[in-house]
Amino acid sequence: MKVTAITINKGGAGKTMLSRSLGTAAASAGLLVLILDMDTQQNSINWRRRRPDDRPLPLVQFTTENDLEETLKRAEEAGCDLVLIDTPPGRSVETPAAVEAADLVLIPCTSEIESFEGLPKSARLARTTGTSAFVVPNFVHPSGRAEAEVIRGVAAAQNVPCAPVVLHEFNVHRDGSLQGLTAQEVQPESKAAQEINALWEWFRTELQLTTSAIVHRVA
Repeated sequence: MKVTAITINKGGAGKTMLSRSLGTAAASAGLLVLILDMDTQQNSINWRRRRPDDRPLPLVQFTTENDLEETLKRAEEAGCDLVLIDTPPGRSVETPAAVEAADLVLIPCTSEIESFEGLPKSARLARTTGTSAFVVPNFVHPSGRAEAEVIRGVAAAQNVPCAPVVLHEFNVHRDGSLQGLTAQEVQPESKAAQEINALWEWFRTELQLTTSAIVHRVA
């Protein structure tokens, strides 16, 4: 079982969108996926409640730092392939616990100054725990190539590599969320879906996740 923490010390950077998009991509590839929502706002939990009954995966569960170790243990015993931890914004005890438990950290970063200010804290936390980390340029304006370059520069200044895929700001991410779905489910041929699929292929390789297993089904 592989564990990834998705974190940045700022709200609105796209942690939840990234969690559910990668989780859905992994589930579509045949993996048993669990999203752990550690944010008291429970946006991932609410998204799961809106999700159609015929789409049982990815699984979503709320947990706290006190329960995280036991929750991960149960997930592994249940045959879970991938756990994505959606962490809260700002200073918290949940985020360090999630990063310490993770095999990989993804740091979604927008071109807003608040993201640039939050990125160093997330990078330091990953270094402190010895966890590999990557910045994911997120919610970049579709014509904003300069925005992506600025994000890469900020990441480089913190000695954190960037994922090779830039995620742009498309309405389909928001529209899909209203239905408990993701961009690749609502508009599978869209640019947004193509970006998520490309990010998933990179992410899968980075974590050495196999997708050749029999597709898991929920009774």
